[in-house]
Amino acid sequence: MKPSEDTEVRIIYSRSGFESKIGHHVRSKMEAVVCEWLMEHGVAHRHGSEMFTVRVGASGTPTAYVPDIVLHDKDELGRTVLIEPFDAPTPRIGGTRIIATFRKEMKKSYRVIIVAKKQQMGKVLEGAYDVIVDYSRLNALEKELPLPPR
Repeated sequence: MKPSEDTEVRIIYSRSGFESKIGHHVRSKMEAVVCEWLMEHGVAHRHGSEMFTVRVGASGTPTAYVPDIVLHDKDELGRTVLIEPFDAPTPRIGGTRIIATFRKEMKKSYRVIIVAKKQQMGKVLEGAYDVIVDYSRLNALEKELPLPPR
């Protein structure tokens, strides 16, 4: 059977992970800690709620990108803020390549913040983020996020 132009393609996304202490579905312990920090600071957000198709590599292979955390409020430039906790013990360069490709295509509409342990920061492709924050210093997020008035 030859596909036509109106062929429907469905990408199935598996929600692996667990519930954080506050009941949000997260995929890692680091994501749970970032989620709790956001809640403590009154930052409305959602987890794994959006999916994008990014064409990666020379062949342009379509690859799914599901941001871990999406803030409800936009930044000062009107961009949607995405937070990616990066805590793989041996980070796959493909993961940050996908984010870098997404950011290159969508940087006018999205701001990408990577949260990583200091020893892993050098393993994140530079083009994958607008800002990178040390996991041990999450309060640095205060100057990077649209925070509600206190």
